Amino acid sequence: MKFNWGTGIFIFIVIFMMACAAFFIFANMQDNTLVESDYYAKGLRYEEVLQKMRNTSGLHESPWVQYKKNCLRIRYPSDLKGVSVQGTVYLYRPSNKKLDIIIPISYDTAMLQLIRSSDLHTGKYMVKLDWTMKGKSYYFEKEIFVE
Repeated sequence: MKFNWGTGIFIFIVIFMMACAAFFIFANMQDNTLVESDYYAKGLRYEEVLQKMRNTSGLHESPWVQYKKNCLRIRYPSDLKGVSVQGTVYLYRPSNKKLDIIIPISYDTAMLQLIRSSDLHTGKYMVKLDWTMKGKSYYFEKEIFVE
């Protein structure tokens, strides 16, 4: 069989079409769900979050979040001592919604809450603290990396 320009162009087109088909199949197999399904509504309510952050900055001290090898430590401001507090610790995983964790705020007499590292997977988390006390809402967030 003689190899000429026509044969070369045909082989190129066939390989190109196979590569396009392989890419199309690969792209359809990827998870393309939104990490937050109600991102638009959350964007509209962002002014409320900013007000909560202003309230938090008005406290005597801000919350402190630290991840060490065995656990996540959250130290709450002393302003919360002896006050009825309702709220949540939201461990938001940007890369996978299934790894998000929501825990109620509960601290000991040292204003410390410990979260086991066995509940967390390796990677980036946003620790979002959202609580209400004395009729006022507060919000704090910090990025951590779990190793």
